[in-house]
Amino acid sequence: MDVARTAPTDLTLPDRFLGDLTAPTSLAASATPPQMPHPSAVGNADSRLAVVLEGIGDAFYALDRDWRFTYINRAAETFYGIPREEMLGRVIWDLFPWSEGTELRARYEQVFLTGEAASFEAKAVSSPDRYVEFHVFPYDGGIAVSFRDWTERRRAEEELRETQARLSALADNLPVGMVYQMLESDNFFARKFIYLSASCERLNGIPAEAALANPFLLYELLLPEHRQRMFEKQVESFHQKKPFDIEVALRHAQTGEIRWQRLVATPRELPSGGLVWDGIQIDITDHKRAEEHLKLLVNELNHRVKNTLAIVQSLSAQSFSRVDASVDAASRAREAFEARLFALARGHDVLTRENWEGASLATILDEAFAAYRKRSGEADAFEVRGPDLRVTPSMALSLSMALHELCTNALKYGALKEPGGRVLVSWEMVATADGNRLVMRWQETGGPPVTPPTRKGFGSRLIEGGLARELNGQVAIAYETAGVVCTIDVPV
Repeated sequence: MDVARTAPTDLTLPDRFLGDLTAPTSLAASATPPQMPHPSAVGNADSRLAVVLEGIGDAFYALDRDWRFTYINRAAETFYGIPREEMLGRVIWDLFPWSEGTELRARYEQVFLTGEAASFEAKAVSSPDRYVEFHVFPYDGGIAVSFRDWTERRRAEEELRETQARLSALADNLPVGMVYQMLESDNFFARKFIYLSASCERLNGIPAEAALANPFLLYELLLPEHRQRMFEKQVESFHQKKPFDIEVALRHAQTGEIRWQRLVATPRELPSGGLVWDGIQIDITDHKRAEEHLKLLVNELNHRVKNTLAIVQSLSAQSFSRVDASVDAASRAREAFEARLFALARGHDVLTRENWEGASLATILDEAFAAYRKRSGEADAFEVRGPDLRVTPSMALSLSMALHELCTNALKYGALKEPGGRVLVSWEMVATADGNRLVMRWQETGGPPVTPPTRKGFGSRLIEGGLARELNGQVAIAYETAGVVCTIDVPV
């Protein structure tokens, strides 16, 4: 027993209370002094019971009807730091005189008088920074007390409460998000929220308390076109126990405004073996609006680029129209110029469809070869081999122009000039110390014998010089007898 320190005093219980006890008279008025127990470790307790009491982890002591210690186990002796021999036989209130008027003393007296056991927690008197859990019950005409030092547990609980308070304060004040936890269940529809930050109302228009009681209030805010996708995504995550991430639009319950939200949740196993989903809801409305604005700007830019290319094409047509059509050089120059404009436009079209975020290499090849497949009359004149990968916008435009020049040259002088000619385009990703590189090879077969040109034309200069410079790589054209071979080696 540990009690609060107050001024020392003697205890004399009123006769009207003691009349309910087994003693015939007041303890203070008893003519015969009570028999004092022998000051031994076990006092008058049965030896077998003493063995048990000495072995338990809790501190324990017994008081007779005169409030004298009759038994003290080793754990209690250790807690108080006083030898048991000095405590046995002494009145507890004499040993701890500062207990007068304390709530603890009142609880002891209440158990003594009513015969009803009591359990409670209080601070230790001898060590005010210690928390003790008491169990007080009637025993052998007096009372017995067992107690346990819960200081470390109490401190851990306080630290936990403080941590939870800090996390709740943080979650409640997130400017664009809501934190939630959902308890898993064997039945998908029986899952329920166990925590929702107060920011739920700001984000969705529904108080957290209401959503905890009825989670369907939140689901009903989803726009109809998002509900099926949301349901399928949740069911998939539920069965596969994998993280959940989705963007949906909902209507705010109070303002009616449509807001975009991102929901992210990750399953976490509890010590009990169950699962809880830790999640966050983030308002991404401003982000979505910025995306839409960017798309409008990109579309406007694409439109203007196309108009610019159309204007350049018109200017070239008007300019070349003044040249005598019978002049072969001028006619060929006009055709070559327009073909190059078309090649550039096709590259822009591919990037426009991909929002200028890059392009598929296979798509670039298909667009570049489409017109030449028809002109060569050979549907299978081109063979491509390589993994599909995405390239940057600048690489997409440069490769589009280079492939156009190679196709044009093959149609005039190489493999596409005669039936049976073939063009094999293969590529691979090669890892180097400086990073990944794209190595592409253009190889012609089945065409007329090739002889190296006496001079380099615009196409060769564009491929070997412009492409290498634009992509910071290496480009080489070899005029082998069996067919032209072009190797492109550029960093990705």
